[in-house]
Parts: sequence; C-alpha cells; structure tokens
Amino acid sequence: MGRSIILGAGASRGVSYAEQRSMPSPLDGDFFDLLQRLDTRRRFGSAVSFVIERCLERPEDRLWQSMEQLFYSMYLRATIGDVINDKPSERRRREVIKKFTRALEVLLREAHGKASCDYHKELIVSLSARDAILTFNYDLVVERAIGSVLPGLPAIGGWLYGFKPRPVSTERVPAVYKLHGSSNWIRVGTKFDVRQRSWDEFDDTAGYRAHSSKESPILLPFWDKRIEDEPWSPIWRAAASALKRSSQLLIWGYSLPPTDFKSRELFRLAASSSRLCEVTVIDPSSVVRDRWREIFVRQRFRHYPSYLPR
Repeated sequence: MGRSIILGAGASRGVSYAEQRSMPSPLDGDFFDLLQRLDTRRRFGSAVSFVIERCLERPEDRLWQSMEQLFYSMYLRATIGDVINDKPSERRRREVIKKFTRALEVLLREAHGKASCDYHKELIVSLSARDAILTFNYDLVVERAIGSVLPGLPAIGGWLYGFKPRPVSTERVPAVYKLHGSSNWIRVGTKFDVRQRSWDEFDDTAGYRAHSSKESPILLPFWDKRIEDEPWSPIWRAAASALKRSSQLLIWGYSLPPTDFKSRELFRLAASSSRLCEVTVIDPSSVVRDRWREIFVRQRFRHYPSYLPR
C-alpha cells in the first residue's frame, strides 16, 4: 500500500518562492486580474489582449470572476455565433483555444520561471515508486522538484507520467499523473510525449511554450471534460488504480469545484477503498475542507490551512 498526493492550483500558489516572483500562480478566481497585470508588448502579448478583450465585451456577465467561466463562455460564443450565422465554427474555436492557452502559459512562466519549490521537494523525498502524485496543474513545479532532489535519474521521458515503461533505478520516483495535461507535453494524435530529453533542460529554460490549438496537450476548463477519450483515459484509469491502492491521501490546494463531477467520482472511488484510512487536506478555506469531508467520512481526517514544512 502506498500514498497519494493530490495537488491543485493552491499548491502552486503556495510555493516557497512565491514572494520572490513578480506574479503569483493563477487561481480560478483571479486569473483575469493577473492577465491585466501582464505587459502585452512582450511575446504572446496579443494572446493576452485577445482574452482580456473577450472578457470585457460584456462585463455585466462577470466572466472576470472565474477562469473556467471565461474560457467556456469564449468557446461557446465562438460556436454559437457561427451556428447562427450558418458558417463553419472550427476556425474560431481553434483561435479561442490557441489564444487562451498562450495567455495561460505566459502567466505560468511569470509565476514560476525556473524556480524550484522547497515544499514540493520535501514531499518528493518522502515518496517512492509505490506512491503517486495526482495533479490538476499544468505547470512544472513537480518536475523541477523531482529533478532537484533526486540526482542520477534516467533521462526524463514518458516513463515519469505512465506513458512508457519505467527504466531501472527509478525506485525513488513516485508516479506522476497530470490529469489535465502539462506544459511540457506534446500531443500527437492519441498519444502524449515529453518535450524535454534531459533534466538539465529545466535549468536552461522555463519550459512554458505555445501549443497548437489542434493538438493541445492540456485539458482546458471545459465543463464536460472528455476524459473517457484517448489520450486522457489511460491517465485517469492509472490515477484511479493508484488511489484504490493508497492507505494515505494528502490533498493540497485542490478545491474540488462543484462543477467537476468526474473528479468527484474519481475521489469517491478512493473513499470506497477499504485500504484508505487517513486523509489530510491543506487549504485555507473551511468550505473546501467540508467538501472533502463529505466524501471521506469514514477515514481519519486532518485539515490544515497551509503547508507546514517539517
């Protein structure tokens, strides 16, 4: 039996280097606020301006309150507008995906750069190949932590994420399941691969790059996420298996949104496992604490408002 760590946007917001960066890692509620702080004269500034302008078209809709609502409304407008005008909608939908993805990557680059989080590193060294990290974050915080504290690893590749078999000498590395995709992935049809070919590349560049709108390797905040389709379904199945094997669960910074029904079902599987006996939630919100407690009623339960280094 192993342990599973679940990471949400709050875990990336709470990195040890947060106060040293000019921009915090985005949350659903302040995504638009942070976009307005970016210098649109820099690379991909046009994508940032595009997203901001789409939000301001109808400010009374209050799309600035939620990244999820903003993206889904932009996508829906692109679809419905073309249906009404009896025109093909694919081009407009692709433009929305491309611009939104690029704006998101700009924010992540500003928030994280090439920094490495001491808190994530502390978690990593306590884990092994029997354990798993399930993250909903697109960023590279986990990868940088692994590369920093586990020297002598085989070259980074699909083995880290379960795309390919593990090489030897990876017994200290937990499985990493990125349920919404990753900034450093490449998608080709129904397969994922990894951009980097060595851990040293994380020292050279931030790693947050533009993606093709047609083959984006990140699962954007659609309300109906098609996780039952490839290439997402193998990742979610592997994550579910890891949860069912776990005796301990640590949840850091994932708010379990009420609209994310598929994630809720994933965690209900864990709650039904007779092996799981202990759940720890790290989140400043008592509302979030109660959401998790409703699922894990039978397990020993702890709640902390923030990560406490040992």
